[in-house]
Amino acid sequence: MKRTLFFSVLLILAVLVTACSTERTVAPEPGSTQDLQMVDTAQAAAEILNLAGWPLEEAESLPDPDPDKCLNIIVDFDREEVAPGIFHYRWEIRVGLDEMDVIALHRVVKAGRHNRPIRARKSIFLQHGDAKDFVGMFLPGTLSDTTPADFGAAVYWARRNVDVWGIDQAWTLVPAETTEFGFMAEWGMEKQAHDLGTGVTIARLVRRATGNGYRKMILLGYSSGSATGYALINAETQLPRGLRQVGGWIPADYSPVTDNADWNEIANCIFIPEFEEMMANGEYGYFVGFDFLGNLARDDPNGDSPAFPGFTNLQAAMYLGAGPIFDVGDIHYLAGIWEDDLPVDFIHLTVAQWLDFMIAGTPWEPAKFMLDYSVWSCGETDVPWDDHFGEITVPVLNIAPAGGIGPTTHYCLSLLGSSDITDMVIQLQPDDEALFDFGHIDLWVADVAPELVWDPILEWITDHTPGGGGGGSQGHSH
Repeated sequence: MKRTLFFSVLLILAVLVTACSTERTVAPEPGSTQDLQMVDTAQAAAEILNLAGWPLEEAESLPDPDPDKCLNIIVDFDREEVAPGIFHYRWEIRVGLDEMDVIALHRVVKAGRHNRPIRARKSIFLQHGDAKDFVGMFLPGTLSDTTPADFGAAVYWARRNVDVWGIDQAWTLVPAETTEFGFMAEWGMEKQAHDLGTGVTIARLVRRATGNGYRKMILLGYSSGSATGYALINAETQLPRGLRQVGGWIPADYSPVTDNADWNEIANCIFIPEFEEMMANGEYGYFVGFDFLGNLARDDPNGDSPAFPGFTNLQAAMYLGAGPIFDVGDIHYLAGIWEDDLPVDFIHLTVAQWLDFMIAGTPWEPAKFMLDYSVWSCGETDVPWDDHFGEITVPVLNIAPAGGIGPTTHYCLSLLGSSDITDMVIQLQPDDEALFDFGHIDLWVADVAPELVWDPILEWITDHTPGGGGGGSQGHSH
């Protein structure tokens, strides 16, 4: 039986401008997603412009503060120059009543006059995957002493006049020392897609208000973030076209629907009982462990690994990077150099850079979200997040590294209604050497990622942005 109505209504509300009352007259039922708080996206955009000091275009307007609405939606703001003339802005946005229910919105953009963002026709919105936030995934050089500070897809595209936006899902902001996770009980696919829609909506409002137009944004979802993005654009098919936020879709190395039986079973179905048991026992926070294992490998490389019996901590980190840890074919994170059946180095980055990447991981993730996308990808239970795949008509660029999850993603494209689909396979090795080929995380950290991945994506963005071939104009001169 189809279960689309509630989720479609939820996503419709998430992308509309709605009031944000701080009081409730009726408490939600336990376990209900009714406690997902709507955000006044226009008010959030107005607060962002005020904090950043960006003037409105003369023909644009945003609301004055309304005492009947939830003010101070933006609870934190930061700005830094991450490369000469490239600025990274970050806002924390309250999206619910719990103090932990906060997402972060990012913007990486070239500066024009007065260090204000250029006007840019081209734009992209980035959704991270598991274990990482926006900075860790798309600005990794800022978190690594062994990587150039300006290394990252976000800087690469911003330098080329793309207005780069992105989100930190709420779980990435949960402190490492947290011990009680009841607030995460309903942080599943619905909430994650809801918050993604909110972020894209705010970004579009800010772009329009500052003279960048109101074109729909290109959305990129990486890894499990691809599942989140698919859920959002699936729901947007049920909106009038004028209320949709996404105008192009880039799923990067993950599809929630595949015809690979081994992937469905081994990488998804077998984990469902574990997550269901966690939820039943009131354990709502899942410890990811990237940062934990990375720190062990750096601080005690020769010690015994608590996660990989028989390995040292450094060997465990190396195997986590280059080994076929998914137990499906040769799918792996990074292309590795192997000796005596163990990875001893990486092809496209250094060991120190990999450890820096691991250490910058986020410690916690919602068990509910991991359960939801496992159930979805298992394929044995009907879920609402793919009910309208045949109605998805936006242009699609599928990113499929041959050593990553890419080989499982091609089938999903055949289910979409789009007539503009590009399936970009990144293959550097023969078919029978997939274990050594370009991997899942190589997309964002490999030394050759700019020319192999980021530049083709840039070309696709340019080709799918009306008038996108030109450079960005100078910033405001008010």
